[in-house]
Amino acid sequence: MLGETIKQLRRERQMTLQNLADTTGLSVPFLSQLENDVANPTLSTLRKVAKALDASVFALLAQVEQSGGGAVKIEKASPRLSLTLPRMNSDLIFELLTVGFHSVRMQALRTELGPGVSTCDEPMAHGTWNDEEWAIILEGEVVLEVGQDRHKLIAGDCIHFHPVLPHRYTNVGTTTASLVAVMSPPTY
Repeated sequence: MLGETIKQLRRERQMTLQNLADTTGLSVPFLSQLENDVANPTLSTLRKVAKALDASVFALLAQVEQSGGGAVKIEKASPRLSLTLPRMNSDLIFELLTVGFHSVRMQALRTELGPGVSTCDEPMAHGTWNDEEWAIILEGEVVLEVGQDRHKLIAGDCIHFHPVLPHRYTNVGTTTASLVAVMSPPTY
């Protein structure tokens, strides 16, 4: 399904595999394997492809039903759209909290990290200096690396920063940690 969605979005944007390769820095053979569901992409790879296709990572992974109009939308607790990739650790779960909201200004994710697990292998940057990320730690102990700084956070702590600075969250405790992050504009 992932490959078909990428292929469909690429064609809608009148891009060739070579155009997508040039934009993402990924090879044409790899992108072909991705479109044919042969390759297992990393989160970093999916972010590059999503950005090149002007879509979100979650848009690549699932077709979300558009909810009706109205000023109030409710996202039920179950089932929520979760990001799971074959190469990702099963102790890392990203859960989209704003599926039906389709806002172009913000996106909320709940992240669950097993002991010793990080959101990515190396700190990653996204967006511009005009973008913002805010998070609250719901449970556990997390270290957030932002640029050269490390911030130890515990349940109840909040943090706000510009995601253009390379960053990642790491569970430094012995139990599962969870947090909610809000990004403006959406990046997943």
